[in-house]
Amino acid sequence: MQRHIGRNPRESKGPTRHARVLSGNRLAHAVAPGHSPSMEFRIDDGITLRLLEAEDAEALFRVVDANRAHLRRWLPWLDGTTKPQHSRAFIESIHRQNDAGAGFACGVFVGGELAGMCGFHKIDDANRSVTIGYWLAEAHQGEGVITRCTRFFIDYAFREFALAKVLIPVAEGNARSRAICERLDFVSEGTLEKAENLYGTWVDHVRYAMTSDRWAGLHKTDGHGGS
Repeated sequence: MQRHIGRNPRESKGPTRHARVLSGNRLAHAVAPGHSPSMEFRIDDGITLRLLEAEDAEALFRVVDANRAHLRRWLPWLDGTTKPQHSRAFIESIHRQNDAGAGFACGVFVGGELAGMCGFHKIDDANRSVTIGYWLAEAHQGEGVITRCTRFFIDYAFREFALAKVLIPVAEGNARSRAICERLDFVSEGTLEKAENLYGTWVDHVRYAMTSDRWAGLHKTDGHGGS
């Protein structure tokens, strides 16, 4: 399922080791004394984002396995995730991506418990864009968790990575995910037919997009999107 204001992502090997708090509608930066090398971002009192480590593989697999039927409706990788080693390999891939300065993803913790993932796919340096992906355990659906986490990553993409565009492709029939994009004021750029072969069934994707200029205009007074 990781930068610095006005800085090209290739200029650094991932973000600074800061704890970040989304305080109200503003992104507050605070160095955490004695903070471990793991990246952690507190979204609010109940939600935290953290770069997962190898020791989180068992917990990640447990969440995936417990939500397999729920997640399999819209995600293509469930049949290839059948043991904790697969979750560990995924976590290792996130660290390689972050070390290459190509983006990062975090575990979503609700009330201290791992409940999902949210973050960046590999950054497209040539076009200064990135795709955001996410998933959440069924028990926490409808609580606004992913909306808040996705808002954090959008703001991070524009303010820390200085990207020009954020994309979220969503299966046409995935009403919950589409509602998240629309709640965040993303614009549909159209539908891609047969965008994904999901367990033998072709699925069309609605391509939602947000530009840095539009995000800044939408959040002129609340601290999001501004420089």
